[in-house]
Amino acid sequence: MNLFGGYLLVFLVLFAGNISLLLGNYKINNVKLLSISMLFAIFTFVLLNTSNYLNSALLFLLDYFAYLFLVISIGLFAVLFYLIRNNKLKISAYPIFVLFLISVIALSSQAALSFFEMILYSLLVFVILFVVYQLSKLLHHAKRQYHVIIGEYMSLFSVLIFIFAVTYYSTITLNYKMFSAFLILTPTYQLIYVIIAVIVILVGGVLINDRNGGNS
Repeated sequence: MNLFGGYLLVFLVLFAGNISLLLGNYKINNVKLLSISMLFAIFTFVLLNTSNYLNSALLFLLDYFAYLFLVISIGLFAVLFYLIRNNKLKISAYPIFVLFLISVIALSSQAALSFFEMILYSLLVFVILFVVYQLSKLLHHAKRQYHVIIGEYMSLFSVLIFIFAVTYYSTITLNYKMFSAFLILTPTYQLIYVIIAVIVILVGGVLINDRNGGNS
């Protein structure tokens, strides 16, 4: 996996988790949740596919990715302090979505993903949205207020993106052939297959539970 593909994977997972947590503030039945997750996965695939054709147009970004990460990190902090702190979760979804668009277009244009990889990345978004929303139901029973929990997640997210910014130039000049252990960190297709299989079972169980009139 190339460096930009790795960055893109991290961004997709974290942003999808963030959007799921924001949706967790609303009661959504599982059928509607499946529809939202599927639509967002399709949107992600279209976005990845379209961005692939912007490689030459956005090639100048290679010298400015550190600043881009810094802007995204500051943007997340701004959303955290001015919206999440005041429990304005609905309004905060808009700047989060804009930051998602910017980061995915920029990273995907340089990642040169294959068609199969774009499908896997989109499926991952579907999985994260569905699973994290299900887990968010448990967070409502925590002692801390729900918007505080989201704020904690966003603060860690912002710190990670800030680390990407300050280490970008050092990271991109590394010779990864010197680090055989780095390959251990590369996700394998077999692991992705297992994750997808587990999610299929989870989704099937949820739908059967709904059909039987159970609460999940």
